[in-house]
Amino acid sequence: MAVPATQNLTITRGDTETIILSITTDGTTPINITGRTYSSQMRTSPDSNVISATAVCTVSDGPNGEVTAVFSSAQTSDLSPGYYYWDLQENASGTITTVISGQVTVLADVTR
Repeated sequence: MAVPATQNLTITRGDTETIILSITTDGTTPINITGRTYSSQMRTSPDSNVISATAVCTVSDGPNGEVTAVFSSAQTSDLSPGYYYWDLQENASGTITTVISGQVTVLADVTR
């Protein structure tokens, strides 16, 4: 069982957060992810039953292993400043794998 990569994020409440990931075998060789699907959520704790935000995930370049996750400004505007957790999961023909995870620091915004 592979351990997910770690990527911590810092975002400002109300901003759009776009995360572009390259899925590789060794850090440089891309995996063809055509046909796979991805999902990503943010929660106040890893075990929380309440979803704080959900990203829209798309395979942006399947043959080159690129997936894009977007937390919209509508999603992040509802977040209270503080700490959250996120991850991104891959569904490859029913096999679910957490690819990346980490903490999210949400900063307060001034302009609303």
